[in-house]
Amino acid sequence: MARDLNDSGGWIQQLIRRVARLESGAMLERSSITNGRMRFIGGLLRLDSGALLELVGQWRFFGPGAITGDVYSEGKWTQVGDYDFTGNGDLAGDVTMSGDFDLTGIFKSGNVRIEGGKIYVGAGPVTIVIDGATGKITAGNVTVESNKVTIGGADGNTVLTNSQVQFANGGIVATDSSGGISMRVGNARARVADGVVQMTIGTRSIVINGTGISAGLPTTPLSSWPGRQVGDVVSNTSGDLFRVV
Repeated sequence: MARDLNDSGGWIQQLIRRVARLESGAMLERSSITNGRMRFIGGLLRLDSGALLELVGQWRFFGPGAITGDVYSEGKWTQVGDYDFTGNGDLAGDVTMSGDFDLTGIFKSGNVRIEGGKIYVGAGPVTIVIDGATGKITAGNVTVESNKVTIGGADGNTVLTNSQVQFANGGIVATDSSGGISMRVGNARARVADGVVQMTIGTRSIVINGTGISAGLPTTPLSSWPGRQVGDVVSNTSGDLFRVV
């Protein structure tokens, strides 16, 4: 503080130097706010010309926003609420995440929804559901599991597993080690392979192959068929076939 007029000149010179220093620098350059708040009302905070926004601590955004550039997640990403895509989104490049992406809410994009460890595609009766916990995919009345496909129908489920198709009535269509295909219901079987056709019921069978036709017929005694010979094939009035022995 100036004590008399002789000191006033020095104080004025100091004030001039301080004002000149303030005018030559940028406002808020190297400024610091401790336990306070800087507020913009109806204004714009802009960082450009290669500026970097570095935040150490926590951040929270309220209200709508948009990011028009690239976003990289190098750590763990936790989604607490819903994540909705209400418009169209195109990814022209790659998306790389070096950390985890956790969704504790619902992730929606068009008719695709991720919720509770499941992925839902479509809506209504045509919805496809992918269940990560059970490894099951459901599309309408079709269920795909590990090594198993189940198709629901009016007459029961049809199951494809272990190289065979199983029907609700107990019928089975399967392949065998010799390259043939067989159909089985109860003790009846029809088999087709390269060069052979075979139909079997219990101990009775008919086989057709390149050398002829053979049949496992029931037998009847020669005494019941006068004039016949052993080995003849005969039939009764009902049309049943027998081999004479």
